[in-house]
Amino acid sequence: MTTSSRLPSVRPTTRRQRIERDNSLKNRDDLFLDEKSPEKFEFNSKVAEVFDDMLKRSVPLYRECQDLTVEWCKRLAKPDSCIYDLGCSTGSLLSPLARSIPDLPGLRLIGIDNSPAMLGKAHEKLGSFANSVSLVEADLNDSFSFNPACAIVMNYTLQFIAPEGRKSLLEQIYQSLIPDGGLILNEKVLSEDERLRETFVEMHHDFKQGHGYSQMEISKKRDALENILIPWKLSKTKALIHEAGFTTVDVFFKWNNFAGLVALK
Repeated sequence: MTTSSRLPSVRPTTRRQRIERDNSLKNRDDLFLDEKSPEKFEFNSKVAEVFDDMLKRSVPLYRECQDLTVEWCKRLAKPDSCIYDLGCSTGSLLSPLARSIPDLPGLRLIGIDNSPAMLGKAHEKLGSFANSVSLVEADLNDSFSFNPACAIVMNYTLQFIAPEGRKSLLEQIYQSLIPDGGLILNEKVLSEDERLRETFVEMHHDFKQGHGYSQMEISKKRDALENILIPWKLSKTKALIHEAGFTTVDVFFKWNNFAGLVALK
């Protein structure tokens, strides 16, 4: 007797699944796929549309870093103070922060970014928490007045600040923190060793190719970011944080040429 092989039944795609699939394709980062790729990287509306996908596919262990940052903020949270997210972009940190931060009297969440398009995305992402988070359009390259803060976060932001303005910004941050307050800083960094630096860059390119970027896209984006994203050696950034007044600085995360630092006042 012969038996006919039966194909496994396939459930029909639901409308919600189709919408989610279409949105994921719509928000996929393909900015550097063709000849019309931007010559210089800008945080404009086109970038805002695909920024979340760009980070997930470009920054190793991005989600884990976000989770660690949220945990640090929860530990540093104090009543009658602020938690700042400097360079908050689309609110990918503010959103989980708003959902998990302790409900302390007078504790405020404030996101700052110089891109209206990014802030618009952040407002959408915050949803029902939008009224409990202040979003401020401001350029961190300019002087900015902070309220007393228990925690100030810079996720992949300091690397976009003009090198000559980084010390003054870190000094402002230090002065704004309350006693035992903390700076949480995630950055792309340069290796202290020239040979390792080359290997780290190659491994980062492998990571991005493994997440769907072509060599052409990687090359074009690198050219677009030249003199805009300026990473430093970890030792140089730590030294500048000390110069700004912080006495306690340590690394809480490291992946080749990416690092997370915490500095306490």
